[in-house]
Amino acid sequence: MEHEQEFEGKKLAHYRETMDRLTAASHVKVEYFAEHQKIEGYYEDRMPERLFGCDRLMKQDNLFGTIQLGYNPNRERTFLFANLKTSRYDTVASRYQKEMREYRMRSLLKGDNENRAYVSRRDEMSSILIEKKERKPWSIRSVKTYLSRVNMETAAKLLPFFSREEESEELKNLYGRRKEIQSEIRSLRSRERSMGFTQEQEQKEELQNMNTEIRFLRREATDSLMKESLLQTILVRKGAAAKAFLRRINYAFDFQKKDIDEYYRERKKTLEETRAEEEAAEGAPEDEE
Repeated sequence: MEHEQEFEGKKLAHYRETMDRLTAASHVKVEYFAEHQKIEGYYEDRMPERLFGCDRLMKQDNLFGTIQLGYNPNRERTFLFANLKTSRYDTVASRYQKEMREYRMRSLLKGDNENRAYVSRRDEMSSILIEKKERKPWSIRSVKTYLSRVNMETAAKLLPFFSREEESEELKNLYGRRKEIQSEIRSLRSRERSMGFTQEQEQKEELQNMNTEIRFLRREATDSLMKESLLQTILVRKGAAAKAFLRRINYAFDFQKKDIDEYYRERKKTLEETRAEEEAAEGAPEDEE
């Protein structure tokens, strides 16, 4: 019984954290590609050469992490780069983040005062890059396949609104359990009426036990209703957040797609002409003195 209560408590904490992630205030900035803003936290020295020279088109930052939309001119594709804040000193309190052990903390005292400086490092699996192969608008199918993978928890944490199966299944189970509780209460009430008013000690104890069981069932039903309300709210917010996010990233690319194509087409043409002139200059005979 204690293990079941502990498990239910952890599930409820998980859903409340999901709600916090969905309702966290975010700073969104759409940027013009010609400014050539670099992707934050995107280390080109650790990436393959084909991922160099990318432009940031959109940045969404909140207390849990950062999501950036980038454009790779070498591959002519857009991609999402998500970076999870794993340090408890640069984000809000989180049950999962508190359980992480991939951080290092060092406390530095300054003289006799109470000032401290904390140093932490990010987890190696705290970043994920999702590249879209087709030049089509982003959709739920573009990201959803990565959410359930073991080594891609970052996508599930920073893009929680793309996954609805867990809450839907839990809500279905709660509906079924609520019907069972109602049936059990009706059965107990029926037995209580059939016994009527009696003075026998054994029947009095049985009636008292039935009333106690009914109170426990009603308490469980009340807790279940609160959980149902939370799950329904999460599902509604997930639907709205998914639509808003997809509209935001598709707009960030679509409204300047024509300029991007023209810019890099002219740039490629200029580089080819420059290369041809250099090759012609190298191949020409030198003037005699």
